Amino acid sequence: MIEISVDIAERAGKLRGQYLFLRAIDAIQVSAAIDLGADAFLTNDVKLKQIKEIKVLVLADYL
Repeated sequence: MIEISVDIAERAGKLRGQYLFLRAIDAIQVSAAIDLGADAFLTNDVKLKQIKEIKVLVLADYL
């Protein structure tokens, strides 16, 4: 667990503005992953593959 910093919140807002389908909680999680320097973001949501700021892995692609 991490604290949601101002930087994470601001990036989440920008992501929501850029990707209109993105829900607030997803934007915060993706933003936090980017902030922490994660190599990828693992999800079940295929729509998130549209995000260009981080590599998005969809679990179903690997089962």
